Amino acid sequence: MKNNPPPREEALRLMSENPNLIRRPILVKGAKVLVGFDPDAWSGA
Repeated sequence: MKNNPPPREEALRLMSENPNLIRRPILVKGAKVLVGFDPDAWSGA
């Protein structure tokens, strides 16, 4: 999926059926978005 992602509609359907496909947590700070927990990246956010 990373190299050949599905169309948006299909991706939304897959995520709604399989929530484990969604990486959490998600931090949005201005134009910067951090996905998943990476302590080093979060410390500078």
